Amino acid sequence: MTSQRTGWKPILALMVLAPLLAEVFSGSMPVTMFLQPVIFLAFTIFVYGLPLLVLREVAVRRGYGLTGLFVLGFIYGLYNEGLFSETLYHPLDPANAAYADYGLVAGLRVPWASFILPWHGLFSMVTPVLVVELLFPKQAGRPWLPASVTGILGFVTVGLALARFLLEGEDRSVQDGGTLAVHLMVVLVAAVVLWGAARRMPRTPALETVPAFSWRDVAAGAGTYVVVFIGIETLTSVARVPWPLTVLYALLIVSAAAWAVARRRTVARSRAVSFVLGCGLAQAVVIVLVVGVLTGDVFRTLSGVIAAMVYLAALMGIRARCGHGTRTPVG
Repeated sequence: MTSQRTGWKPILALMVLAPLLAEVFSGSMPVTMFLQPVIFLAFTIFVYGLPLLVLREVAVRRGYGLTGLFVLGFIYGLYNEGLFSETLYHPLDPANAAYADYGLVAGLRVPWASFILPWHGLFSMVTPVLVVELLFPKQAGRPWLPASVTGILGFVTVGLALARFLLEGEDRSVQDGGTLAVHLMVVLVAAVVLWGAARRMPRTPALETVPAFSWRDVAAGAGTYVVVFIGIETLTSVARVPWPLTVLYALLIVSAAAWAVARRRTVARSRAVSFVLGCGLAQAVVIVLVVGVLTGDVFRTLSGVIAAMVYLAALMGIRARCGHGTRTPVG
Protein backbone atom coordinates (compact mmCIF):
# COMPACT_ATOMS: atom_id res chain seq x y z
CA MET A 1 0.00 0.00 0.00
CA THR A 2 1.43 3.36 -0.97
CA SER A 3 1.55 6.30 1.40
CA GLN A 4 -1.01 8.13 -0.73
CA ARG A 5 -3.55 5.29 -0.30
CA THR A 6 -2.96 4.52 3.33
CA GLY A 7 -6.18 6.20 4.45
CA TRP A 8 -7.13 8.86 6.92
CA LYS A 9 -8.13 6.64 9.86
CA PRO A 10 -4.70 6.17 11.52
CA ILE A 11 -3.91 9.85 10.96
CA LEU A 12 -7.14 10.93 12.64
CA ALA A 13 -6.64 8.40 15.43
CA LEU A 14 -3.15 9.73 16.20
CA MET A 15 -4.28 13.35 16.16
CA VAL A 16 -7.08 12.65 18.65
CA LEU A 17 -5.40 10.04 20.82
CA ALA A 18 -2.20 12.00 21.50
CA PRO A 19 -3.80 14.99 23.28
CA LEU A 20 -6.32 12.69 24.97
CA LEU A 21 -3.51 10.66 26.55
CA ALA A 22 -1.26 13.62 27.33
CA GLU A 23 -3.85 16.10 28.59
CA VAL A 24 -6.95 14.27 29.80
CA PHE A 25 -5.50 10.98 31.10
CA SER A 26 -2.73 12.83 32.93
CA GLY A 27 -5.26 14.89 34.84
CA SER A 28 -4.11 18.13 33.23
CA MET A 29 -7.41 18.92 31.52
CA PRO A 30 -11.04 17.89 32.19
CA VAL A 31 -12.55 15.91 29.34
CA THR A 32 -15.41 18.43 29.22
CA MET A 33 -12.91 21.18 28.46
CA PHE A 34 -11.05 19.04 25.92
CA LEU A 35 -14.30 18.41 24.01
CA GLN A 36 -15.11 22.11 23.65
CA PRO A 37 -14.93 22.69 19.87
CA VAL A 38 -12.29 25.45 19.87
CA ILE A 39 -10.00 23.64 22.32
CA PHE A 40 -10.55 20.27 20.66
CA LEU A 41 -9.61 21.57 17.22
CA ALA A 42 -6.64 23.57 18.51
CA PHE A 43 -5.17 20.62 20.40
CA THR A 44 -5.88 17.90 17.86
CA ILE A 45 -4.58 19.94 14.93
CA PHE A 46 -1.99 22.52 15.98
CA VAL A 47 -0.79 21.70 19.49
CA TYR A 48 -0.50 17.92 19.12
CA GLY A 49 -1.81 16.54 15.84
CA LEU A 50 0.29 18.07 13.07
CA PRO A 51 3.68 18.22 14.84
CA LEU A 52 3.41 14.64 16.06
CA LEU A 53 2.23 13.43 12.67
CA VAL A 54 5.19 15.12 10.97
CA LEU A 55 7.69 13.69 13.47
CA ARG A 56 6.19 10.22 13.09
CA GLU A 57 6.53 10.46 9.30
CA VAL A 58 10.17 11.49 9.67
CA ALA A 59 10.87 8.56 11.98
CA VAL A 60 9.25 6.07 9.59
CA ARG A 61 10.88 7.37 6.41
CA ARG A 62 14.35 7.47 8.01
CA GLY A 63 14.00 4.13 9.74
CA TYR A 64 14.36 5.38 13.32
CA GLY A 65 13.77 2.83 16.03
CA LEU A 66 11.75 3.23 19.20
CA THR A 67 14.53 5.15 20.93
CA GLY A 68 14.86 7.50 17.96
CA LEU A 69 11.10 8.07 18.04
CA PHE A 70 11.39 8.70 21.78
CA VAL A 71 14.04 11.39 21.25
CA LEU A 72 11.93 13.03 18.53
CA GLY A 73 9.30 13.27 21.25
CA PHE A 74 11.73 15.50 23.18
CA ILE A 75 11.62 17.87 20.22
CA TYR A 76 7.85 17.83 20.42
CA GLY A 77 8.19 18.65 24.13
CA LEU A 78 10.19 21.76 23.22
CA TYR A 79 7.49 22.68 20.71
CA ASN A 80 4.71 22.25 23.26
CA GLU A 81 6.29 23.55 26.46
CA GLY A 82 8.59 26.08 24.81
CA LEU A 83 6.45 27.65 22.11
CA PHE A 84 2.83 27.04 23.20
CA SER A 85 2.27 26.49 26.92
CA GLU A 86 5.63 28.20 27.74
CA THR A 87 6.05 26.35 31.05
CA LEU A 88 9.84 26.31 30.55
CA TYR A 89 10.14 29.99 31.44
CA HIS A 90 10.10 31.78 34.77
CA PRO A 91 8.03 33.63 36.03
CA LEU A 92 5.25 32.22 33.84
CA ASP A 93 2.76 29.79 35.37
CA PRO A 94 4.44 26.38 35.79
CA ALA A 95 2.62 23.14 35.13
CA ASN A 96 4.00 21.87 38.45
CA ALA A 97 4.49 24.34 41.29
CA ALA A 98 7.48 22.40 42.64
CA TYR A 99 9.49 23.51 39.59
CA ALA A 100 8.39 27.16 39.67
CA ASP A 101 11.71 28.65 40.87
CA TYR A 102 13.77 25.45 41.10
CA GLY A 103 16.94 25.33 39.01
CA LEU A 104 16.56 28.57 37.09
CA VAL A 105 19.21 29.38 34.48
CA ALA A 106 18.62 32.58 32.51
CA GLY A 107 14.94 32.30 33.39
CA LEU A 108 14.76 28.70 32.14
CA ARG A 109 13.44 25.91 34.37
CA VAL A 110 16.15 23.35 33.66
CA PRO A 111 14.96 20.57 36.03
CA TRP A 112 11.44 20.91 34.65
CA ALA A 113 12.81 20.44 31.14
CA SER A 114 14.63 17.29 32.29
CA PHE A 115 11.28 15.91 33.47
CA ILE A 116 8.81 17.10 30.86
CA LEU A 117 10.80 16.38 27.68
CA PRO A 118 11.14 12.63 28.34
CA TRP A 119 7.54 12.65 29.57
CA HIS A 120 6.40 13.99 26.19
CA GLY A 121 8.69 11.51 24.46
CA LEU A 122 6.82 8.69 26.18
CA PHE A 123 3.23 9.89 26.48
CA SER A 124 2.84 12.31 23.56
CA MET A 125 4.94 10.47 20.98
CA VAL A 126 5.77 6.81 21.60
CA THR A 127 2.54 5.73 23.31
CA PRO A 128 0.00 7.12 20.80
CA VAL A 129 2.10 6.01 17.81
CA LEU A 130 2.44 2.45 19.13
CA VAL A 131 -1.24 2.22 20.05
CA VAL A 132 -2.44 3.53 16.69
CA GLU A 133 -0.12 1.21 14.78
CA LEU A 134 -1.41 -1.73 16.84
CA LEU A 135 -4.97 -0.73 15.91
CA PHE A 136 -4.02 -0.39 12.22
CA PRO A 137 -1.40 -3.11 11.68
CA LYS A 138 -1.42 -2.83 7.87
CA GLN A 139 -0.31 0.81 8.16
CA ALA A 140 2.25 0.16 10.90
CA GLY A 141 5.78 1.20 10.05
CA ARG A 142 4.71 2.78 6.75
CA PRO A 143 4.42 6.44 5.70
CA TRP A 144 0.92 7.83 5.92
CA LEU A 145 1.62 10.97 3.91
CA PRO A 146 3.60 11.79 0.76
CA ALA A 147 7.04 13.20 1.56
CA SER A 148 6.15 16.55 -0.02
CA VAL A 149 3.05 16.92 2.16
CA THR A 150 5.07 16.02 5.26
CA GLY A 151 7.60 18.73 4.43
CA ILE A 152 4.94 21.37 3.83
CA LEU A 153 3.12 20.50 7.05
CA GLY A 154 6.41 20.64 8.95
CA PHE A 155 7.26 24.13 7.71
CA VAL A 156 3.72 25.40 8.32
CA THR A 157 3.57 23.94 11.82
CA VAL A 158 6.94 25.35 12.89
CA GLY A 159 6.16 28.71 11.29
CA LEU A 160 2.83 29.02 13.10
CA ALA A 161 4.41 28.04 16.42
CA LEU A 162 7.20 30.61 16.06
CA ALA A 163 4.72 33.29 15.04
CA ARG A 164 2.54 32.49 18.02
CA PHE A 165 5.52 32.62 20.42
CA LEU A 166 6.94 35.88 19.06
CA LEU A 167 3.70 37.75 18.45
CA GLU A 168 1.27 36.48 21.09
CA GLY A 169 3.30 34.48 23.59
CA GLU A 170 3.29 35.22 27.31
CA ASP A 171 7.08 35.16 27.59
CA ARG A 172 7.40 38.22 25.35
CA SER A 173 5.22 40.18 27.77
CA VAL A 174 7.40 39.53 30.84
CA GLN A 175 10.95 39.35 29.43
CA ASP A 176 13.21 41.93 27.87
CA GLY A 177 14.19 41.41 24.26
CA GLY A 178 17.56 39.86 25.09
CA THR A 179 16.14 37.24 27.45
CA LEU A 180 13.35 36.40 25.02
CA ALA A 181 15.96 35.89 22.29
CA VAL A 182 17.99 33.62 24.59
CA HIS A 183 14.90 31.52 25.37
CA LEU A 184 14.04 31.09 21.73
CA MET A 185 17.64 30.31 20.80
CA VAL A 186 17.89 27.65 23.51
CA VAL A 187 14.74 25.95 22.24
CA LEU A 188 15.90 26.01 18.62
CA VAL A 189 19.45 24.85 19.36
CA ALA A 190 18.20 22.10 21.66
CA ALA A 191 15.83 20.93 18.93
CA VAL A 192 18.69 20.72 16.41
CA VAL A 193 20.87 18.79 18.89
CA LEU A 194 18.05 16.37 19.66
CA TRP A 195 17.38 15.91 15.93
CA GLY A 196 21.00 14.84 15.51
CA ALA A 197 20.74 12.55 18.54
CA ALA A 198 17.61 10.86 17.17
CA ARG A 199 19.47 10.07 13.93
CA ARG A 200 22.21 8.33 15.89
CA MET A 201 20.03 6.26 18.19
CA PRO A 202 20.01 2.47 17.67
CA ARG A 203 17.42 1.13 15.23
CA THR A 204 16.61 -1.72 17.60
CA PRO A 205 14.33 -3.25 18.65
CA ALA A 206 12.54 -4.16 15.43
CA LEU A 207 8.78 -4.34 16.00
CA GLU A 208 7.14 -7.61 14.98
CA THR A 209 3.45 -8.01 14.21
CA VAL A 210 2.88 -11.23 16.14
CA PRO A 211 0.34 -11.92 18.92
CA ALA A 212 2.09 -11.75 22.29
CA PHE A 213 1.09 -10.55 25.73
CA SER A 214 2.56 -10.76 29.22
CA TRP A 215 1.61 -8.95 32.39
CA ARG A 216 5.34 -8.75 33.09
CA ASP A 217 5.58 -6.15 30.31
CA VAL A 218 2.88 -4.11 32.05
CA ALA A 219 4.71 -4.40 35.36
CA ALA A 220 7.99 -3.42 33.69
CA GLY A 221 6.33 -0.33 32.23
CA ALA A 222 4.83 0.63 35.59
CA GLY A 223 8.18 0.12 37.30
CA THR A 224 9.96 2.20 34.69
CA TYR A 225 7.50 5.05 35.20
CA VAL A 226 8.04 4.96 38.95
CA VAL A 227 11.84 4.87 38.75
CA VAL A 228 12.09 7.58 36.09
CA PHE A 229 9.29 10.05 36.69
CA ILE A 230 8.37 9.45 40.32
CA GLY A 231 12.11 9.44 41.02
CA ILE A 232 12.57 12.87 39.45
CA GLU A 233 9.45 14.18 41.21
CA THR A 234 10.70 12.89 44.57
CA LEU A 235 14.07 14.59 44.20
CA THR A 236 12.31 17.81 43.25
CA SER A 237 9.22 17.94 45.44
CA VAL A 238 10.19 15.91 48.51
CA ALA A 239 13.98 15.80 48.90
CA ARG A 240 14.50 19.18 47.24
CA VAL A 241 18.09 18.26 46.41
CA PRO A 242 20.37 20.73 44.60
CA TRP A 243 18.92 20.96 41.12
CA PRO A 244 22.02 19.71 39.22
CA LEU A 245 21.58 16.36 41.01
CA THR A 246 17.99 16.14 39.78
CA VAL A 247 19.06 16.87 36.22
CA LEU A 248 21.91 14.36 36.45
CA TYR A 249 19.54 11.69 37.80
CA ALA A 250 17.09 12.38 34.98
CA LEU A 251 19.84 12.14 32.36
CA LEU A 252 21.24 8.89 33.74
CA ILE A 253 17.96 7.10 34.40
CA VAL A 254 16.38 8.08 31.07
CA SER A 255 19.55 6.99 29.25
CA ALA A 256 19.54 3.68 31.13
CA ALA A 257 15.90 3.06 30.24
CA ALA A 258 16.55 3.83 26.57
CA TRP A 259 19.57 1.51 26.58
CA ALA A 260 17.50 -1.30 28.12
CA VAL A 261 14.97 -0.95 25.30
CA ALA A 262 17.53 -0.64 22.50
CA ARG A 263 19.50 -3.74 23.56
CA ARG A 264 16.63 -5.96 22.44
CA ARG A 265 16.85 -7.01 18.80
CA THR A 266 13.13 -7.60 18.31
CA VAL A 267 9.92 -7.22 20.28
CA ALA A 268 6.29 -7.92 19.49
CA ARG A 269 4.38 -4.71 18.86
CA SER A 270 1.66 -5.79 21.30
CA ARG A 271 4.27 -6.26 24.04
CA ALA A 272 5.69 -2.79 23.38
CA VAL A 273 2.18 -1.38 23.68
CA SER A 274 1.63 -3.30 26.92
CA PHE A 275 4.82 -1.72 28.29
CA VAL A 276 3.79 1.86 27.53
CA LEU A 277 0.25 1.23 28.77
CA GLY A 278 1.84 -0.02 31.99
CA CYS A 279 3.60 3.35 32.24
CA GLY A 280 0.27 5.09 31.72
CA LEU A 281 -1.47 2.90 34.28
CA ALA A 282 1.19 3.76 36.87
CA GLN A 283 0.75 7.46 36.14
CA ALA A 284 -3.03 7.18 36.46
CA VAL A 285 -2.81 5.41 39.80
CA VAL A 286 0.15 7.15 41.45
CA ILE A 287 0.11 10.71 40.15
CA VAL A 288 -3.52 11.30 39.32
CA LEU A 289 -5.56 9.02 41.59
CA VAL A 290 -3.40 8.83 44.74
CA VAL A 291 -2.40 12.50 44.66
CA GLY A 292 -6.02 13.41 44.00
CA VAL A 293 -7.20 11.46 47.04
CA LEU A 294 -4.46 12.79 49.32
CA THR A 295 -5.09 16.40 48.33
CA GLY A 296 -8.86 16.08 48.19
CA ASP A 297 -8.87 17.04 44.51
CA VAL A 298 -12.08 15.47 43.19
CA PHE A 299 -11.24 16.23 39.55
CA ARG A 300 -7.87 14.51 39.72
CA THR A 301 -9.32 11.56 41.62
CA LEU A 302 -12.04 10.99 39.01
CA SER A 303 -9.54 11.48 36.21
CA GLY A 304 -7.28 8.87 37.77
CA VAL A 305 -10.10 6.36 38.16
CA ILE A 306 -11.28 6.82 34.58
CA ALA A 307 -7.77 6.71 33.12
CA ALA A 308 -6.86 3.58 35.10
CA MET A 309 -10.05 1.85 33.94
CA VAL A 310 -9.35 2.75 30.31
CA TYR A 311 -5.75 1.52 30.51
CA LEU A 312 -6.85 -1.74 32.12
CA ALA A 313 -9.60 -2.23 29.54
CA ALA A 314 -7.08 -1.67 26.75
CA LEU A 315 -4.68 -4.18 28.29
CA MET A 316 -7.44 -6.76 28.68
CA GLY A 317 -8.37 -6.18 25.05
CA ILE A 318 -4.78 -6.81 23.95
CA ARG A 319 -4.66 -9.94 26.11
CA ALA A 320 -7.84 -11.29 24.55
CA ARG A 321 -6.66 -10.40 21.06
CA CYS A 322 -3.38 -12.23 21.64
CA GLY A 323 -5.00 -15.42 22.90
CA HIS A 324 -4.84 -14.95 26.68
CA GLY A 325 -1.18 -14.63 27.38
CA THR A 326 0.69 -16.01 24.39
CA ARG A 327 4.34 -15.05 24.32
CA THR A 328 7.11 -14.80 21.80
CA PRO A 329 10.82 -14.78 22.45
CA VAL A 330 12.37 -11.34 22.66
CA GLY A 331 15.98 -10.39 21.91
